[in-house]
Amino acid sequence: MSNFLNKLKQGVSDAGKKAQQTVESTSLKFQVSSKEKDIEKNYTEIGRIVYRSLETESSFIPNEEFTKYREAILSLEQEIEDLNRKIQHLQNLKECGCGKMLPADASYCPFCGQQFQTVVVQPAAVQSSHTEKAAFCPNCGEPASSGDHFCRGCGFQLSE
Repeated sequence: MSNFLNKLKQGVSDAGKKAQQTVESTSLKFQVSSKEKDIEKNYTEIGRIVYRSLETESSFIPNEEFTKYREAILSLEQEIEDLNRKIQHLQNLKECGCGKMLPADASYCPFCGQQFQTVVVQPAAVQSSHTEKAAFCPNCGEPASSGDHFCRGCGFQLSE
């Protein structure tokens, strides 16, 4: 009975952590959205500057006015990048060079095959043809999804 209660307690604790992570991720996503709106406002201001300059005969565009909006945009973009990294960390994700989001523990990208760390290849767990899609990698036995082109565990090419 004690083992059951410990498992139940652990399940409740895990659910609480997951809920907290979801709340934090949602808050960070809201901040990203707000900063994206601020970027759009800066673009609008740049547009106003250009429009006003076209109304004058000289068509002079004041660079110093552009500079402050450009710097604000660059700063906001950096803040968004930092927030997105925090979201990825909370969700236990990492981004591959191909742009796909993957579990943080993936050794290889299932979309492009990029290796993230050195992996010790385990003996083949399931025998299968190299070209067919499998529920498991035929090389190391790691579970594979139908859309995976490469194994997440060893990088073995699952499809041509």
